[in-house]
Order: sequence, then structure tokens, then C-alpha cells
Amino acid sequence: MRALAMSSLLALLAAGLAAASEVSVSDTGESTHTGTWECTPGHEIRARSLRLATSVAAYRFAYSGCLDPSHGDEHPSSEGNLGMPEPTLCNFYHSGFMGVLINGKDAVRYTLRDVRPLESGERGSLQFIFAHPDADVGLRLMMLPDGNHVLALLRWWPREGKSVDSVRVWLTCYPSFFTAARNRQGERHVTTPRTDQQEPTTLTLIPAEDTWLFYHDRVFDVAKGEGEGPCATLLDPANVQAGRVHIGGYAVRTELDLNPGAKEARLAFYDFRGQTNADAEAYLRAHGAADLAELTATDFRPRPLSTLDLAARRAEAEQLLTEAAEDGQTLRGPVEELFARLADLQQKATGGDWSAEADVVQALRDSEGLFYRLRIFAALNRP
Repeated sequence: MRALAMSSLLALLAAGLAAASEVSVSDTGESTHTGTWECTPGHEIRARSLRLATSVAAYRFAYSGCLDPSHGDEHPSSEGNLGMPEPTLCNFYHSGFMGVLINGKDAVRYTLRDVRPLESGERGSLQFIFAHPDADVGLRLMMLPDGNHVLALLRWWPREGKSVDSVRVWLTCYPSFFTAARNRQGERHVTTPRTDQQEPTTLTLIPAEDTWLFYHDRVFDVAKGEGEGPCATLLDPANVQAGRVHIGGYAVRTELDLNPGAKEARLAFYDFRGQTNADAEAYLRAHGAADLAELTATDFRPRPLSTLDLAARRAEAEQLLTEAAEDGQTLRGPVEELFARLADLQQKATGGDWSAEADVVQALRDSEGLFYRLRIFAALNRP
């Protein structure tokens, strides 16, 4: 009995460790409220918040946009439409940390036509797709088990008859502390593998060398009992043509000019909440190259899609229908509808349609009950 109890305890511990290494994804769903700071008081604001979490860190991404018809095709929010309110309100700014200028106009201000979680468990990911007049612009965000940072894939699809001549990403952070808003003076720095610059200045990036950007404040350092901790951006230099970091005493704004013909770019975001400047910088120097290699090698397609063998899945369904005999005939119609839908979506997904990719994942998830019933009928009718 003692040995059995010990083996049971070990099994529970193993299960707990396995669960701890998984990535969870949560979604508040869409809501609306009457605006105050986001736009003209009284306008209706659309809001949504999604969260990625590992055993090490959690990141929340919050969208807001005004729905008032007076704005035409745009949906403004005064400080930015896409914020990162977790792990901290400062660092990557909670009310607007990222924008994507396509031909000079921020795609994130336009209609959010698709937003949803994609996968959880072995990996966690979610996506946003914005309907810019010249291109659909997609952002996929992912965390890996036990990861401390978020991987990001940005992609743009020019509309028929339109061209994308310029793409610029802007990022806003307030490293460790809201200095001016709290009537405090800090000492902002941006460090890369190549250099270190402090406020007030503009750092001109060399993309091939400045593969990570470490944003920190030497007054507001956890080692001194001040501030929240620093943050950082990881850059895949392949499609970055140029960049600048405007290091101010309050906000630090990064601008990245991307190759418009590449149609995609890869980034990663770190929030080192609760960590000292020295520990965070040591992490980047020790792991930055490996994290970059991981970023460039990651397949951002949802795993249920990338591993789907539709022919094998169809053959399995046909075998189950045969074994289920008469009991299975009531399910033949739903099975045929499922595989017709999957074939259509898979064809669209092969062309890079992110909404179709997500729809494949949802269809597979929705079909689990159907396959469960098929297996039950097959088991009951086998000789």
C-alpha cells in the first residue's frame, strides 16, 4: 500500500509538472462601453482583451476602438488601439504599445475584422487581423511552454489593385516607471548587443547588429527598490530595412521600417517585471541569440492545421461509419458536411488565409463530439 501511495503521489506530481509547462489562452470576448478618454465622451467603444500565460510569465493584449460613424472607416482610440496592460501598465504601454503604418496610415486604427485564440496547451497563440484600405494586416502572438516572452509574426496581404509601398512598426514603452506622470526624473537607456544610449537622444539602429533592444531606467531599477523592472524587443533583422529609437525622459518610441515586398516580419516582446536591470540584461546577452533562432524557425500556423492529414482523417471516419452499421447512418450527413467544409478551408489556408486557418482549427474542435459518437456506435456494432 505504501508503494502504491508513493507511485500515485509521483503520478500526481508528474501530472502537475506537465500541466505547469502548458500555455493557457483566455479571451474576455467582445464588449462595448461608453467612451471617456478613448475618444469623444459618449461615443461607443469596442473592447476586447486576450491573455497568454505560461508557468513563467503572463501577457495580456487589450484592444479598443471607437465605433462612432463620424470616423468613417477608422476606429480611433486616443493613445493607441492595441495595448499591453499585463505584466505591467508601464513598459510596453497598456493603452497603446504598437501600431503598423501601411503607406503612412496605421492599420490598427481600422476595422478589427478577426480576433481570436488559436491554440493552447503545447503552445499558446492568438491573432488579430485589421482591414486597412490597402491591405489586410495580421498579427499573431505566441508563447511556448515555460517561455518568458511573446513571439510575434506580422503579415500583410495587399488588396487587389492596391500596392503596399511602405510598412513601419512603432512601439511605445515607459521603461519601469511613469516618470513625468509621477513628477520624477529617471535615466532612460536603450542597450543593444552593439551599443548603449541614454536620454535624450535618437539611436539609429543597425538591424543586423541590434537584434535586441533593452529598454531600462537606471534610476528606476528593482535593484534600488524602485520601478517595475525593464522590458525588451527582439528583432529578426531579415526584413528590417532601418530603425530608430527615440529615447525620451518619459516615453521611448521605437520605429522600424520594414521591407514592404517581404509581406512579413518577426519580433518578440519581453517584460522583465520584478527583475533587476543587471539580471534582465544578463538574460538577453546569454539567451538573445538562441531566442532569435527560435523566433525565425517557429511555424506560426496552428498545430492542428499544420499536422492535419485530411485524407487519413476521412479514411478514419469512413471506417467508423462502416463499423457503426445502421447506427452510423444518421451521422453520414454531418460527416460529409464536415469534410466538405474542411477541404474548402484547407485550400484557402494553403494560400495563407489566416481566417481560414483559424476556421480549420475551430471545425476540428467542433467535430470532436461527432467523432466521439462515431466511435461509440462503432464499438457497439463490432462483432
